[in-house]
Amino acid sequence: MIKHSALALSGLLLAVWISFSSAAFDVMYEKFEQFNGSEVCSLKSMRVRKFNRTTSVLDGVMDLKQEADNNYEISVKAAYSPKGNNQFNQYPMKIKPTKLCDFVNGDWRDYYPYFESSSNFPKVGECPIEPKEYRITNMVLDSNMFPPYLPNGLWRLSIIVSRPGGDPLLYVESYFKVADAGVF
Repeated sequence: MIKHSALALSGLLLAVWISFSSAAFDVMYEKFEQFNGSEVCSLKSMRVRKFNRTTSVLDGVMDLKQEADNNYEISVKAAYSPKGNNQFNQYPMKIKPTKLCDFVNGDWRDYYPYFESSSNFPKVGECPIEPKEYRITNMVLDSNMFPPYLPNGLWRLSIIVSRPGGDPLLYVESYFKVADAGVF
C-alpha cells in the first residue's frame, strides 16, 4: 500500500512539474513600428490590435518591393524594460547578422511554424524571396517561440535588414509584454 501511494505521489509531482516547466510565462503584442526602408519593404499597414478583451494580434501587409536574396543580411536584437517604463537593457538573446537566404534555410525553420497558419510568408528554403504582398492575419504571439525563461517586463525586438557591412535598409521594432502564465 505504501509503495503504491509513494508511486502515485511521485507521478502527481512529475505531472505538476512538467505542466509548470512547459508554460512559465505568457507573451502579448504591444506595438509594431517601421522606422525606415519603406522603399525596399513597406510595413505601413502592419499593426497590433485587440482581437478580444484579453488578446492582442499582429495584422497587416508586408509589401516587399524587390527580390530579397543573399545580397541582404538580417539580424535581430532583443532588449527589455523590467518595469515597462521604456528604459531598455540590451539582452544577450539575438540573431547575429546572417545572409538572408542562409537565414531562410537555417534559423527560419525554428520560427516558421509560428507564422505558418496566420501568414503567407516564404516557407523554409524559398529563397530568393520574390517581391509581392505578404499578409499576416490575426497572429497571436506564442510563448513557445522564445527560450524557456524570459524576465517579466516590456520587450523590444529590433529587426534590421542591411547590405553586408552597410547601414540598415530596413529597421523595424516589435514590442511585447512578458508576464507570469495566466496574467493576460
